[in-house]
Amino acid sequence: MTASSRDQSLSPPCRFIYNDDDMEQFKNSSAREKLLRLTAAMGKSCASADYQYDPKNPLKGISPAMAALHGSLTAMLTWLLDYPPESRAQARFGNPMFRKWHERLVERSTSIVCTVLKMHQEYPGPQDYGSDILESASKQGKEATGLVKEFDSIPSEEDKIVVSELISYLQAAFGHPIRLDYGTGHESSFQVFLYCLCKLGCFGSTESEPPAMERLKGITLSIYHAYLTLTRQLQTDYMLEPAGSHGVWGLDDYHCLPFYFGACQLQADGGDYTPASIHEDSVLAREGDTFLYFGCIRYIKSLKKGVPFFEHSPMLNDISQLATWQKVATGLLRLYEGEVLDKRQGKSSSTHIWQAPGYWCLTCCYFMQ
Repeated sequence: MTASSRDQSLSPPCRFIYNDDDMEQFKNSSAREKLLRLTAAMGKSCASADYQYDPKNPLKGISPAMAALHGSLTAMLTWLLDYPPESRAQARFGNPMFRKWHERLVERSTSIVCTVLKMHQEYPGPQDYGSDILESASKQGKEATGLVKEFDSIPSEEDKIVVSELISYLQAAFGHPIRLDYGTGHESSFQVFLYCLCKLGCFGSTESEPPAMERLKGITLSIYHAYLTLTRQLQTDYMLEPAGSHGVWGLDDYHCLPFYFGACQLQADGGDYTPASIHEDSVLAREGDTFLYFGCIRYIKSLKKGVPFFEHSPMLNDISQLATWQKVATGLLRLYEGEVLDKRQGKSSSTHIWQAPGYWCLTCCYFMQ
């Protein structure tokens, strides 16, 4: 599917970071630079593009390939009905039925990825597509979650190389089936998955022309809304342990990027809302489905009732005192760079590169000028 993939061997991504020297090599690598560049570009698009996310029309403005992915993410929610959590009254974290859910993900990830790539092959251009095409792509994405596609049925070795890498990142994006946890490492795996799709042109771009800002903003908000809806349900139903969380001294038990993208979104579309608006429950109730940042705060408050916000989320409370969303977004990107991408996992972690690095948030130094 790409010329650069022809010389690669057919093997899934594997761990290369084992010690501090390996981590230093990653920090200076082009892979880290390009991933961070795309992440920043997604945020910049949310802060500037003339596009407003509509939760009632989440496919508006995105590419057919990403509409297929959106459909798959929404359909994956139904898997929880097939694997309801076991009753474990004494267990605080980790319902073993998540392993069944994850087994289905592994089983059907080839079908999901191949459907996304198929939509890109059918509609490769950067032009805008009508709602009928996007709805059809979304439907095919949903149907893919009910199919098992044999990897050996992929026709070419080149295609197998691409699919093998993509499914590895997708399978690592929703939590660890052995440890029964979820953290910023899994979220980063999803971001790497999106990066690979972008490089393949699935965002509606070409090798010489990046995706339009409106397209990039639509994809960022639409896909992350769907991803958050799914991962939150997994976290609550299966009581996944927050991997790498540092309790009240962290930004959030599970996520980082949605806060960054959400702060960028509010720069462009937030109107009179300020960072202090998170303390107005009426704003969160009214706007939480539209604005990623408000949705994240609303979700945290729904989980941590009965405790003052400044006690259970002191860092977010401090951030709310900043003057502008631009300053919030700038600090959150620095936080992701310094405390997620550049934090090496512990020796007891799994073999995935970014499985659960966690992040220290003992000060608000990332938000200072």
